[in-house]
Amino acid sequence: MKDKLSIFLYNIFRFVLKKLPDQAGRYLGKLIAFLAYFITPERREHSRLNLKRALNTNDQEAKRLIKKVYRNLGYDFTEFLMEDKFTENDIDEMVNFEGLEYLEQALKEERGVIIYTAHLGNWELMGAVLALKGYRVHSIAQEQNNSLFDEKINAIRSNVGVGIIPKGLSIRKAFKVLKANEILAILGDQHARKDGWELNFFDRPALTFPGAVKFAQRTGALIVPAFFHRQDWLKHKLKCYPPRRIDKDAPETELKAELQSLLELTEEEIKKEPADWMWLHKRWKTYS
Repeated sequence: MKDKLSIFLYNIFRFVLKKLPDQAGRYLGKLIAFLAYFITPERREHSRLNLKRALNTNDQEAKRLIKKVYRNLGYDFTEFLMEDKFTENDIDEMVNFEGLEYLEQALKEERGVIIYTAHLGNWELMGAVLALKGYRVHSIAQEQNNSLFDEKINAIRSNVGVGIIPKGLSIRKAFKVLKANEILAILGDQHARKDGWELNFFDRPALTFPGAVKFAQRTGALIVPAFFHRQDWLKHKLKCYPPRRIDKDAPETELKAELQSLLELTEEEIKKEPADWMWLHKRWKTYS
């Protein structure tokens, strides 16, 4: 029943957003955020604790930020449902680009590029933005429990030119993408469970996926850190940083140091606008 309801709502939202002016998505996003906020009290409380521990906020400030987090996620969802009707001209109006030359510089070396990013801003739209700008970009995606819903969201990604690599096939396909001098986007800020390395994130130990640095070492691909910030509804900023190289003979200690540096850069980006990050995620689950 839950899966059927999800698909029913998805179809309604998708229909509405295709038929009505773009501004309808702003109001629908706010409605979705309002409902999600009130039906997920456990996630709200988890977010409050995360904010207090990471940023030392008081309860009032944490509550204000959490409401904004939910609003942004509502916007993220409706923008995602609309993204396959955007054109390159739309993207140029929606997105302020900074440091895109670093991505171009890395691609010119023809070794493939790993974009290291986070669940910051509308990370789903970020892939569509790059694809619509003409880049060959692929993302490792977690399959949804609802297989029909998974098909529908992957169809949107494919429509804008984002290649999807299921997690179970990630290693082989990721190597193929990088060998073809294309872009592999990796979200490096999630809880990694038993496969992760214990590193510090906001001064707390957190299990972290080592995939970005390991792929870079094994393939020679360059790592370009890039982060997507929301500025308003349908207004964003994409910032890319200079490419990073991983020596093929680097010991694990160097790989961990590089990954820790990427985490610290992620922290800096989150601190610029905390409500852009997904504090609902159980990032410190193992050590909480």
